[in-house]
Amino acid sequence: MSVKKALQAKMEEHIQEMITTNPMIGQLNTQFTSWLLGSGLTGAEIIGMIDTNMDAVIQPSELSGALEKTTGTQPPGWVINGLISVLDTDKDGTVTVSDLHTYFETIGLPSGIEEQPEVTPEPDEFEEFNQELEEEARQQAEEIIRQQEAEKQRKLEEQRAQEAAEKEAERMRKEEEAAKAKPEVTVIDEYGAPLSHARFIEVLDGMKLSSERRKAIEQSQFQPCSIQIKSIERTLVGVGPLKNGMTIVGFLDGEDGMEVELRLPLTDTERAMNFQINQSVEVDARICDWNVGRKRAVLTESDSNNL
Repeated sequence: MSVKKALQAKMEEHIQEMITTNPMIGQLNTQFTSWLLGSGLTGAEIIGMIDTNMDAVIQPSELSGALEKTTGTQPPGWVINGLISVLDTDKDGTVTVSDLHTYFETIGLPSGIEEQPEVTPEPDEFEEFNQELEEEARQQAEEIIRQQEAEKQRKLEEQRAQEAAEKEAERMRKEEEAAKAKPEVTVIDEYGAPLSHARFIEVLDGMKLSSERRKAIEQSQFQPCSIQIKSIERTLVGVGPLKNGMTIVGFLDGEDGMEVELRLPLTDTERAMNFQINQSVEVDARICDWNVGRKRAVLTESDSNNL
């Protein structure tokens, strides 16, 4: 491929790229081409009319003045900017007379100057030019591939996120339906009396949903019970009067190692410190919470209880 044809090919590729980026450029290029071919002027005559200061550089004002002179109307700024971008093949912001000649040859406009024999570049020069074209084409292809891969990855991540959200929504829906379908927890025995703490704890231990367990705990009633003390600890988590209070960890007497914890308010700290390990204490208490980590019921005593 000769240098001349290579430049024309580059110009065609540049124009096609501009049209793809902005369809308005395509319409503007078509109108500009029609004006040039229909003007009856040669390329040299048009360049002489545009390049008024003959510095071989086409200024936007010069192009605007030439169009206004031939059409009788001053074109808007965006039209001039669009034409400059079409003619500027190397995108350096400057349009030269050489760029115009290449454009005229690309659209088939007679140059009006005597054709000079084309000088075949030295092998090294031609090879260097060809390598530049190939490198530019390679970089453009790599960029397109990179953008396609990025878009593919973005869509894949969106799809995965949507699937995860749908799966979570379906899981919550099934959990809610299961909770609604499950019968209410029975907190009284066959004789209509409230379940003992031991039986109530067995029911809570068999529940899987924390919401179901909380609902059942709301129905717990105060009952007398005996707790054999295993340890006395500071309450790490507590609200209201129980905050910073004491927690008695022990076993319900007669329930074969069923471990519970009794939370006492801060005002009962001194009394709690007087208890002894393995001592059994009588308390009127109700189940108020469930320790998930230790899998044991949390009790709180009645305000009128005396230890």
